Amino acid sequence: MKAPPIGTLAFGAVGVTAIALIIIGPPGARPTKLREPTSETVPQASSVSVAGFTLTSESIDLPFDEQQYPEGANADVINANCTSCHSASMALTQPPLSKDKWREIVIKMRDVYKAPVGEQSIPAIVDYLSTMPGQANSAEPGIERSAQDKS
Repeated sequence: MKAPPIGTLAFGAVGVTAIALIIIGPPGARPTKLREPTSETVPQASSVSVAGFTLTSESIDLPFDEQQYPEGANADVINANCTSCHSASMALTQPPLSKDKWREIVIKMRDVYKAPVGEQSIPAIVDYLSTMPGQANSAEPGIERSAQDKS
């Protein structure tokens, strides 16, 4: 037996699809059957205990912060790179750090947390961070307050 030509097969497939679509109807034409809640429906627990460990579900509201880094040299670079992951206030509230410590932090953000920071942007970001208000002219650059409090 000889196979039908490809045109005939294609016409048949289009015809079958058209008939199926006519039978099904337009989108939204059929009512959706929703499952009725039963007494077997268990409310979602806010905590779960297994093998001596308890996990508790909490809901918190995070502050909405659209603050940008203040104007200055390289502000455009830091706003373009750093605010894609966190707010400006995250860096603006840090204790006085040395330029080397800021470099370590920026490289950690890129390498560990996968921040989208290009190698060419690192010097500009570090320069900006080390000259932010509260950073310049610090009494002991490179020493974090928490370390000072421990001594």
